Order: sequence, then C-alpha cells, then structure tokens
Amino acid sequence: MAILSVEGAQITLDAPYHPELTWQAGRYSGRFNRTRKRWVFDAKWEAELREMCQRLFGVDGRPETASDVTDVTVTVEEMSVGYPLFRQFNADIYVGGRHVAGVLKSRPIARPGKGIRFLKGEPALDQQGLGWWLSIPSGSHFMMRAVPRMALPFLESCLAGHGRLTAAEAA
Repeated sequence: MAILSVEGAQITLDAPYHPELTWQAGRYSGRFNRTRKRWVFDAKWEAELREMCQRLFGVDGRPETASDVTDVTVTVEEMSVGYPLFRQFNADIYVGGRHVAGVLKSRPIARPGKGIRFLKGEPALDQQGLGWWLSIPSGSHFMMRAVPRMALPFLESCLAGHGRLTAAEAA
C-alpha cells in the first residue's frame, strides 16, 4: 500500500499505481523517480500527502499501519445505475485504491488485479467497436489479500451501494 518516508528535506511515496495519483502528486510538485520507482516531494507537504494517501488508499502512509494487514472477501452487489463501480468503459476497475480487474494491453483478455482472487464469478470483457466494457457481475465474490486494517472503513465506504465486505480474517 502507500508508504511515506521522510528523508531529510524530501518525502518519498512508495505506492501502487492509481489512476488519480499522477494528478494528485502534481498538486504538490511531486516528481516520479524512475530508478527508485517512487514519488519524491518537498518535506513541507507531509500533512497534505498523508491526507492524499487517506483519500486514495485509506491509509495514513505510516509503515506500521501499512504492515497490519488482513484478507477480506467482497461480494459484488451493484445497485448504482448512474455510477457503477464494477462496470467501466475502456478502464480498469479499482476499489479502495486497489486494482481489482483489468485488461491485458497485448490481448483483449480480462484478468484479476494483483492480490485479488475470484471465489465466485470473474471479470468479463465485452468489446464494442474500438472500445470495451470491463465488468464484474453482481453476485461475484473476490478476496483482496493484504488489506491494511486501517483501510477497512475506507473500503466499506467505497463499496456503499456497490457491494459489501463479507469476511475479514487475520492474514
């Protein structure tokens, strides 16, 4: 998950890809260090960066909170017609900052995200012209591995009207 490290006059952010992260990092003059594969910021932005981690990933960026993890099972119950979480056009599906399902770049095949295991149902891909719809049908169950316990309330709020957390077990 997202971990902030203060190193002198700089703060580094080690986080997985999130579709909004580049835009959010730009607000705080963040630069992506390609060799270390981390974002680098001026230390004066520490409070704002912790808030950003909370908004995108549901964690405060501290290593100790990111290490207290659990596995959770999510049941898809999509009820939103106007803004479906589990149906995206030409985009991968993210829930609570986690990549749940995506499409391979080289072939039109739907696949689960890293740390995701489908227990019932699976991602479906429907090609339409030059675009595609990626969806996870209602009634599907998937397990998200290594979710920080701090992020559980954030994850539940992201799932409101779209699904529910059905189990949480110690990892």
